[in-house]
Amino acid sequence: MRLSVCALSLLAVTLVKPVLGESPYSRDRSRDDRLAAAGAAAAAGAVLVGQSTKSLTMREIDGLSRESVNRFDRSATYNYSESISQTSDILMGAVAAVPLALLLDDAAREDLGTFTLMYAETMALALILPAYGKGTINRVRPFVYNPAVPMDRKTTRDARRSFFSRHTSVAFASAVFLSTVYDDYHPDSTARRYIWAASLLAATAVGFTCYQSGDHFPTDIIVGAVAGSAAGLVIPHLHRSPRAELTFMPAVVDSQIGCGLQLRL
Repeated sequence: MRLSVCALSLLAVTLVKPVLGESPYSRDRSRDDRLAAAGAAAAAGAVLVGQSTKSLTMREIDGLSRESVNRFDRSATYNYSESISQTSDILMGAVAAVPLALLLDDAAREDLGTFTLMYAETMALALILPAYGKGTINRVRPFVYNPAVPMDRKTTRDARRSFFSRHTSVAFASAVFLSTVYDDYHPDSTARRYIWAASLLAATAVGFTCYQSGDHFPTDIIVGAVAGSAAGLVIPHLHRSPRAELTFMPAVVDSQIGCGLQLRL
């Protein structure tokens, strides 16, 4: 948000408004190339880490006990629903796509290249971060503890990729990205609080379906929400245009002339 402060010497003090119509974001080839290189390396690393995951054996599954799960997470071991899991997939995709609606906004559309780049980087980061947790922690999903779940579902490699929730990471990255970018384009809009509330509510719904389906523990969902929120905040921050500028200008108040300063943050 631009803040313009004008300090007048001699006889007058006044507030000078910031220049309007400037984009809050910018592209820097050097920075963007570094981000792309880091993203490619991280994605490659995530693939390698994921390949180390091995499927559970029936003997390992038989040796699992709900009592070994901490009390905060234990309730998830009673959940299992393939239909809710499919609903979670659909809901996550819908929430992830919502920021693209900002392209209907004139300000965002004028920044098409920068906006698209930021969105792609945010989604990539939200997808890559959970891959490292899944590939290194190898936490068993809650439904594996449920005796009602078919054994062929429990013996897949994916059954050991509970930590942490990719669905929640993507959903919260999208929600925070949307709200943050809208804030930057429309700092004076009264709709900001409603966009934040609605987007975070939708992301929370994704997390809830991950719990109800038996795919994730509450702690998986919480960590996913934190990681995704960080991605949604960091990427726009990295692309924000420099705003700290101090300029001198003349100012007139009630026919009295003074020297003004404009500070843009």
